[in-house]
Amino acid sequence: MTSPLLDSLLARIVDSGMLDEPVAENGLIYGRASIDAAGTVVTVNVDPELEDEPDELDEDALVEAVSRILSVGESRWRDIIDEVADDIDEAVDDEPVIEQVDLRDDLEATSVVVFADAALIAFDAPKQFPDSRILVQLDEDLEVANIEVRDRDGAEKFDGIEELLDQISGPDED
Repeated sequence: MTSPLLDSLLARIVDSGMLDEPVAENGLIYGRASIDAAGTVVTVNVDPELEDEPDELDEDALVEAVSRILSVGESRWRDIIDEVADDIDEAVDDEPVIEQVDLRDDLEATSVVVFADAALIAFDAPKQFPDSRILVQLDEDLEVANIEVRDRDGAEKFDGIEELLDQISGPDED
């Protein structure tokens, strides 16, 4: 059973046409949509965070947040990809990679979780990071706020690029 607040948000999203066949389950709204700037279709999860504020929901902010990430311009999308690739390339530095491909060309957006004030984009990089996912948090201005690289099984999590670098380079030798 869904809440009336979630049902109302679902109706707004259905009416907007932004998501293909959206459904409400487990406190989220799920659907698929195209990010034209990325040239791909992704799974979109809209999280109204009702577990934090069960009686409050800013439908306008959530609908605007979905629209903002789905309509990101090509220039801004390239900037996001460049920043992610540069940060990860800097972190791995001279460590061997499985395949010598520019990370910019390897990153594939697969899903987006949309919050009223942020978005979390999951990327695959099948050639350079075949066993990992790259998670990029964007703030409400679509600026990169955080980058994490996680094992696909979820066993390993890096809270930022510094932690990734520490993991790759091993323990400090004094």
